[in-house]
Amino acid sequence: MKTIFIKDKKFEPLSEPVCAAIGNFDGVHLGHQKLISECKRHGYKSAVLTLYPHPSVFLKKIKNYPLITPLEHKQDILARMGIDYLIVIEFNDEIAQMPKEEFMMHLKFMNIRACVCGYDFTFARRAEGDIRDLAKEFEFYEVKKYIFDGVRVSSTYIRELITSGNVKEANRLLGRTFSIRGNVKYGSQKGRLIGFPTANIDYRNYLLPENGVYFVNVKIDGIVYLGMCNIGHNPTYNFSEGIKMEVNVFNLDEDIYGENVEIFFVDRIRPEHKFDSLDDLKKQLVIDKNKCLLLASDVNYTK
Repeated sequence: MKTIFIKDKKFEPLSEPVCAAIGNFDGVHLGHQKLISECKRHGYKSAVLTLYPHPSVFLKKIKNYPLITPLEHKQDILARMGIDYLIVIEFNDEIAQMPKEEFMMHLKFMNIRACVCGYDFTFARRAEGDIRDLAKEFEFYEVKKYIFDGVRVSSTYIRELITSGNVKEANRLLGRTFSIRGNVKYGSQKGRLIGFPTANIDYRNYLLPENGVYFVNVKIDGIVYLGMCNIGHNPTYNFSEGIKMEVNVFNLDEDIYGENVEIFFVDRIRPEHKFDSLDDLKKQLVIDKNKCLLLASDVNYTK
């Protein structure tokens, strides 16, 4: 897959005509996958056209808007899906104020011959453009709302599932296991003092699940380990004002500081809780680990 970044309105024509699926594609969920599958059916090279940073950063004035799949992660998922081109347009005030006619002119200049969009897709200044406009100027293919097991699949709903801790249901709608990639940074190293050493993860701009303990898979240097992850403030031991993401990797003794790892969230074990004593916390961690091991036989690990 070739990735093309368009900055400062410097649009460049592709060397061959393409059919482009257009949208934000945060999560690249089952609905997005339907768009991409449709995009590959029409005899052109396939492309995904998206905006970066996420429009909410500008339109809703949200700083550090957390994502299900930040751009680099999204690139890897799309590449595995066999897309020929990923076109990333830098989203800024100028793009936000672009009239729909100008936006479509740039699409034509890029050699986009056909477009695939969801039924409610809008674009350009004040969302004045919609799928009817695209249908007048391009070969156009509309994808209806995607229903899976009676549930409408959307990034908004999947975000709600993740932030409420229901990662198991989020995984079904994503079509893979929700994961967070990050670098292992130095922490207090107090976990090892109670028999549960943890890796402190720099989760960057990822959307975090609700505070609590999760059964996870941990991918390190291509090897997948079982583990459990705590997200929260550590109210009983080693309290943190900010939210921390710490992973206890089962059956791993080596030092992984500085390593890039990927944490796959399989299921939530329990909410975060302040215990009366350190001994009570240790006992609960043993229970948590045993629950994870019991769940391990049902793991549906997805790369």
